Amino acid sequence: MPIIQGTKMNSENPETQSDSVGVQIANQIIDLANTRLEAGDSAEEVASGLRHAAANFSAFAFFRSEKLPKDPNDTVDAFVSFFEHYLGIHKPKTAPGHGLSQLIEQAKKEL
Repeated sequence: MPIIQGTKMNSENPETQSDSVGVQIANQIIDLANTRLEAGDSAEEVASGLRHAAANFSAFAFFRSEKLPKDPNDTVDAFVSFFEHYLGIHKPKTAPGHGLSQLIEQAKKEL
């Protein structure tokens, strides 16, 4: 089972907007997920557990936050933003030969 990398802080990463402690915690959680994958758990099972834990703790933190205004949709929007970012990161790359053949076909059509 492939192992995923932790979060890297850079200008293209939406997580750089958040506290570095949050990134450190995210990396610790990724380490736990990788340990579970290495132990034989499926990626789907690990992801389900992570979503469950994230929802549980996010709801807990929501009612203990002193930041205003409080809108649970902000938390959902932040999750969707991170999810879309990482879909792009983990999306399988097209085969190099496939892209080249498409480029050749496009060039033939333009001639």
